[in-house]
Amino acid sequence: MTRNRLLTASTAAIISATLLLTLAACAGPASDTTTTGDGTDTNATDTTSNLPVDETARKFVACLTSKGLDARTAVGPGAPDASGKAKAPTVRNMAELRMIDRTGNPVTTDDTGTSIGTDSATQQLYANAMFTALDYGTVWVAFKDSTALAGTPYESKQADYADCEAKHPNFTQPAQDLSSGQPTYSEEDKRAALDFARKARGKGFSWVADPSGDEPTTILIPRTVTADELRRFFKECPVGDARISFGFDGTPEEFGYDYMKVMDEADGAADWTTTQYGIGSPTAAR
Repeated sequence: MTRNRLLTASTAAIISATLLLTLAACAGPASDTTTTGDGTDTNATDTTSNLPVDETARKFVACLTSKGLDARTAVGPGAPDASGKAKAPTVRNMAELRMIDRTGNPVTTDDTGTSIGTDSATQQLYANAMFTALDYGTVWVAFKDSTALAGTPYESKQADYADCEAKHPNFTQPAQDLSSGQPTYSEEDKRAALDFARKARGKGFSWVADPSGDEPTTILIPRTVTADELRRFFKECPVGDARISFGFDGTPEEFGYDYMKVMDEADGAADWTTTQYGIGSPTAAR
């Protein structure tokens, strides 16, 4: 499996220890790359990074970088189709800024690569960001518009960002604001999740509870599950075409092993899109 970048709904992800993992066997958000001054991406790291860059996004990002902002084009989350399933991205059409601390130093990830490696005070400065992307040790944020830069370490660049918006009025951020609203789940999705849980229990995984509440398609994996048990679970309980998410009730340190690595070992042919949200925030769909 290839680990794609980890997208977070910024405000909720800061305070949550729950990691929701969504199987994306077909496609998922891409690991994107840094940009040069003209908005051209370099050092591509996976196949989805080869997606073409939307021309309006390229020009907008080029404007940002010309003003000294560390910016790049990125793949926005796929818009849901009529059935609620996310469409595979076809173009890099989102603008992201490198997350920095109060002193202007770039923020990186922790040793596991699944959490932001800085204190909560710095993370809270980005409460108005639409998304936070953890990508191979680097951390990036997407803002809806220039007004969202207020109160962040980029506040001094707010006028520059607004100037680029004025010069490129055709550019708009494609990212959905996951900090508001709730996703919709079809009755078919709910039944599929319940059926998955029932069959898993029938195979001896008694800890698999029926999904419920605000996340009726998420299977929560308790921290009592060992690495060997988790490997067997993924092997014996394939998701198939169902819109199933997996939530881990704690960090890898609390589990005592790197469950991301276990997932990477589970099936070399699939891609896992990892998405971290807070309690009550929507999960990403396959």
